[in-house]
Amino acid sequence: MRFLATIWMLLLIFSVRAQIVEIPLTKKNTVQKPLINAPLSESTQNIQSLPFWDDFSTSYLWPDSSKWINAENVRISNSTGINAPTLNVAVFDGVDAFGSPYNANTLINGKSDSLTSCLIDLSQLGNDQADSVYLSFFWQLNGRGEIPEENDSIVLEAKGPDDTWKRIWSQKGGIANEHTEFRQELIKIPQSLWHAEFQFKFQAYTNLTGPFDTWLIDYIFLNKSRSTIDIAYLDRALTRRPSFLTAPYTAMPTEQFFSDPQKYVTETNSEFYNLNRVFQPIQYSTIVRELLSGSEIERLNDAILANPLPGAFERREFTSPALNSTLLDPNADSLFLETSYFINSGDTYFIENIDANGDTTFAFNVDYRVNDTVKMVTVLKDYYAYDDGQPDFAAGINQRGGQLAYRFFAEERALLTHVDINFPLTQQAGQPIQLFVRNELDNDPESVLYQNSYSVLRSEGIGDMRSYELDTPIYVQDTFFIGFIQATNEFLAVGLDKHNDSGSEMFYNVSGQWQPNEFVEGSFLMRPRFDKEIARNFPNQGGEAIADINIFPNPSTGRFYIPGEVKQVQVFDNYGNRQPFFLDDRQRGIWVDLSKNKKGIYLLKFFIDGKPVAKRVILSN
Repeated sequence: MRFLATIWMLLLIFSVRAQIVEIPLTKKNTVQKPLINAPLSESTQNIQSLPFWDDFSTSYLWPDSSKWINAENVRISNSTGINAPTLNVAVFDGVDAFGSPYNANTLINGKSDSLTSCLIDLSQLGNDQADSVYLSFFWQLNGRGEIPEENDSIVLEAKGPDDTWKRIWSQKGGIANEHTEFRQELIKIPQSLWHAEFQFKFQAYTNLTGPFDTWLIDYIFLNKSRSTIDIAYLDRALTRRPSFLTAPYTAMPTEQFFSDPQKYVTETNSEFYNLNRVFQPIQYSTIVRELLSGSEIERLNDAILANPLPGAFERREFTSPALNSTLLDPNADSLFLETSYFINSGDTYFIENIDANGDTTFAFNVDYRVNDTVKMVTVLKDYYAYDDGQPDFAAGINQRGGQLAYRFFAEERALLTHVDINFPLTQQAGQPIQLFVRNELDNDPESVLYQNSYSVLRSEGIGDMRSYELDTPIYVQDTFFIGFIQATNEFLAVGLDKHNDSGSEMFYNVSGQWQPNEFVEGSFLMRPRFDKEIARNFPNQGGEAIADINIFPNPSTGRFYIPGEVKQVQVFDNYGNRQPFFLDDRQRGIWVDLSKNKKGIYLLKFFIDGKPVAKRVILSN
């Protein structure tokens, strides 16, 4: 019921706009398998010593359980932040781990998401450190989420020796505090809060009725021997995963790619940020490997010196040339091409001390090298994709009979056998939909290549793709569309990746006319798939001449009228199998009766004036 209340609030906001809209994802899935770094309870954690550091670059979905407790309400995202210090940020908003509002029945702001550190031992600090214990972090409001208003805030609290939480920093929302860069804070931890089980906590105060106020936190560092100007780090980081080796697709059927590889290979890029206040020589490399075999295919960059040298707190994009497609095996059944960007910048463990003899003491729990490598996999197999496989938001429409369509292009004729979709909200399981494949977005039944009824399958994880098999595979070539018609007024959400933007390929229909998407940026986790085993055993239908014949009604609940002098009628399903039918001859045409057949798409073959004709019809009984 709480989930439905969230969706109801969203519908009130978006119904007047009649378009594709997006919402934040749930933060975990009720049927999702436990993750290695899933947050643990306070009773199971160990006490850590200084320094404490987390840049979230190695976390997935949730913060690292070795550093944070009870943090499942906070989501880790690689694309919600804008110009983040490193890869991944922690996202705070107004819904809990299951996407439910904290209180759907109030207009008063209150406590929503929070992130609490593990226990940290500060009892061993001496009086000489009284003014040198600082906690620093970076924050941003909104990012690619929803902007907090002036009565929203995020608060930093610290737990004292009496187990009470004391506020030591806060930030209000509002457009005046919206920035395209993350801002860093440096907060002194007073000696009165030092004890053996110290903790700190970020607490958001937001609208409690839904996912409306987004705060982002990144790069958290707590240590002694710091000062008010200690805002630089001997850390040089890659801040986003590489772009894909192909464009516009992130994955392609092998045969489609090799039909014109130069059309699709493209240069790649990643981004670097210098967290230090001085310039630093940086070398960067880019290697493409075949992931399953581990074999190196090509070094696109090999220890290239960044020129000019990156300056203090500089952000820069690194670019690599397109992959040489002649190095790929065109006869391979599939290729998983892993692109790795990594930098050589002199990063190492955090240096705690260098004594008079030059001996260095390292803090091995802070390794600045973990953010020096980023990877991405481009897939050549049996499907098209625009997405990176990790949904950041969800998007859809909320109208019975509303339709979503996604555009693709096939270089060569190919047999489409499945449509794979990520419906990330488990509460949507069981909702009725009609999947379709079209070659045009219009009202002509001839444009509908396939249409049939399905139920939304329950996802097993946030990014889980579920497969919907076409009971009659169909051939596609050139431009085609996959999509669905929803049967309820409930908001039906598809996973949306923010790493890539294919919004220009999205279309919707809520009024009888197809409209291009103009509001949502990102890529649906919705993919056409071409099962190679099915294709090898599928009868290849020849191409008959198409006469200008209008069969009506089409779609029909059973009977189709063909005007003219019609001879030698045959009916086939999309597997090429002959199907039974009844004929009712008329003076100027015939009625073909399929009312005893299963609903679906059929191919009618016949002759008019000695010319062969093949027309598709939709049986909707």
